[in-house]
Amino acid sequence: MKKKIFVLATVLLLALLALSQVEIIEKYKVIDEKLGEVEMTLAKPIFARFYNKVTFTKDNLSKTKTFDGKYKLNIYKVDLGRVNDENKFDIAFGVYSIAPWHRTPSKRVFLYKVDNLDLKPKFRCSRLINPMYDFILYDIDGDGFDEVVSIEKYKGVYSIGIYKQYNMLIERIATRKLDFRPTKLSKDKKLYIVGINIKKEIKFSKEEIDLK
Repeated sequence: MKKKIFVLATVLLLALLALSQVEIIEKYKVIDEKLGEVEMTLAKPIFARFYNKVTFTKDNLSKTKTFDGKYKLNIYKVDLGRVNDENKFDIAFGVYSIAPWHRTPSKRVFLYKVDNLDLKPKFRCSRLINPMYDFILYDIDGDGFDEVVSIEKYKGVYSIGIYKQYNMLIERIATRKLDFRPTKLSKDKKLYIVGINIKKEIKFSKEEIDLK
């Protein structure tokens, strides 16, 4: 009996070890400043919470960036767009990490560009006005560039924030408190904020946020 239990435990251990080597991947089409459209792949071990390995591929060329040790990004969300005219395309990573000017791990938005298959930092936001709950890129003012739209929470109160990023700065241009508990932001031609049994379109005009 003991021998059977030992064999079973060994088999289970080997199975878990094998499973731990399996990676979960997500793939995106992004724009390289020099090479045009390339494929971006995020990978993480099956039991990991965050992504810390990013690979860019174009034809038979490939480069991988791994964030480890104290440099872990802990990517939990990806959004794509263009926040200003400084480069052709922006990758926004939602990360749970430290930042150059704020050393406490928190949810943040880090912006990157891709240049010759290299991931290069564009703007790593230390923090927004209030602690961030969720974010999305969306051209809410119709100027041709995406704003960073966020759900924030401070002292138990949720709010929406709209930010423009330029010249190594991020500036809040509008905010509105919420009277319900939001769960996420979503976009499908229009921008929405979603809560439990509630979904409202976010509109912006004259520095004011309206919910419909």
